[in-house]
Amino acid sequence: MAEPEDSGTPDAHHVVVDIVLSVISPESLLKTCYWFSRDYVCEVKNQSESVANVLLTPRIVTPEFDSNSIRDAFLTSALDFALRERIEAKTSGIRDLLLAKAFSESGVLEDEPVGVFGDKIEEANPDGMFTILSNPQR
Repeated sequence: MAEPEDSGTPDAHHVVVDIVLSVISPESLLKTCYWFSRDYVCEVKNQSESVANVLLTPRIVTPEFDSNSIRDAFLTSALDFALRERIEAKTSGIRDLLLAKAFSESGVLEDEPVGVFGDKIEEANPDGMFTILSNPQR
């Protein structure tokens, strides 16, 4: 990440959040900053290869300013984006196969996608409400 210019020492209406980049990827951190950008100016500074600091400055300071709840909300969102990123990476092959099969069954694709796709429960009950099996019975 590019390092922004130093804006000085944070005052009482700033929140500094330390992010461990081995847990929260730079992409997840940027998504979190974007999510918070409506209410906060987010300034990201790399402390090292493994730690980044995020300085959150509220666009409008209210009397209810609570730095702990803001920090907690930011960390929760960052972890949520990081977890979504990891789940997407681990399940992308299954998602692609499901989408390919769905499109092939609807006639949108010319060729059947490669791979075996079946549901043992639905195979046992071919008159069931939900059928996702399109492999020919041999």
